[in-house]
Amino acid sequence: MTRRFRRRLLQVGSFVLAAGLLYLAFRGIDVDTITRAFRQANYRWVPVLVVLVIVANWMRAWRWQVLLEALPSETARSDTERPPEPKLSDSFASVMIGYMVNYAAPRMGEFARTANMSTQSRLRFSSVFGTVVVERVFDTAVLGFAILSSGILLIDRMPVVRQTFVDPVLARLEALPALSLALWILAGIAVVAGIAGLLWRLFQNEQSALRQMWTSTLQPALVSFKDGFMTLRRSPRRWTIVWTTIGMWGGYLLMAYIPFRMLGLAGPYDISLVDAWILMAIGSLGLLVPSPGGIGSYHYVTIQALVLLYSMPEGSSASYAVLTHAAQLVFYTIAGLLALVHQGGSFTRLFQQRPSDVDASASEEETSPINGERDCVSGAGNTSQLSAASVTKGADERL
Repeated sequence: MTRRFRRRLLQVGSFVLAAGLLYLAFRGIDVDTITRAFRQANYRWVPVLVVLVIVANWMRAWRWQVLLEALPSETARSDTERPPEPKLSDSFASVMIGYMVNYAAPRMGEFARTANMSTQSRLRFSSVFGTVVVERVFDTAVLGFAILSSGILLIDRMPVVRQTFVDPVLARLEALPALSLALWILAGIAVVAGIAGLLWRLFQNEQSALRQMWTSTLQPALVSFKDGFMTLRRSPRRWTIVWTTIGMWGGYLLMAYIPFRMLGLAGPYDISLVDAWILMAIGSLGLLVPSPGGIGSYHYVTIQALVLLYSMPEGSSASYAVLTHAAQLVFYTIAGLLALVHQGGSFTRLFQQRPSDVDASASEEETSPINGERDCVSGAGNTSQLSAASVTKGADERL
């Protein structure tokens, strides 16, 4: 099985998964309820929402540019080049292109975003991708805080959570005899220990696939990320990174809240900014599922959260999920296409471009150490889908 066929198979599988989750999310929901909610929506909020999306993503682009500016001059693709100066407009365009690609090719948005920025700025692919990973570290920290704080904020709704999620599990456990329960626990511990021991033995074996994957792919990728990870330490504008992160997530919060106002749901169900923060965190978890642009997974998680935690009817919950997801799909698709056309790119070149091609120097007189670095970069590109995209892409695709 070739790598290209494997990639196509995964893409087809992600769309099949999205279709299945969409069916589960909207099963039994009256479509007329959703269309009626859209007809009655207050669309005077749309300009405000569009401005928020632009400002929030402009802050993301600004934060990324600060990280890129901290890269050392050695990250240029040729020693004869002047130190590259990334442009904020290129950063913003690359972010939009990345979001657009994720709707067509799941988990490929980070690669497309990095490849486009590397082409525009003349920086090495591996170094640019390292800054993307650093960005994801920041966003993972914020998402972790959002999830933790959401758990605390849900204390007043704990009876509903307990009745819905905890009590059924406890009831099944209580129905088991004490001896059977103890045996199940011991069996679970034994299985986990056995798997851990097997993985450790495979890792110790130089010829095992696990060890070869580490030495040929993961370890070179980590080495190639070095420049990116060092940007935070080098950057003299650390506070700019902090406040742009706060501003960006503040914009995401308002983007999650305004659709409730548009649909007239905030008043009847007492939805506040705090509730929007909770739903933003829960919805982001749904996007960790590898479906294209969170289609299906985001809808299912959001609808269930609104129904179970806020006693909102399924039709109204589905209207909110469809509005928030569809609005961003349309915006990011249009913005990504405009950015691609403005920069003179094309889908064909974007998808056919490889990290090793992006990192290739304009000069053909390269020495063997540079070629060795190119191989390392290629390894980084091969793991790009596993590194950054699966961590918090779920967080900001949704937003």
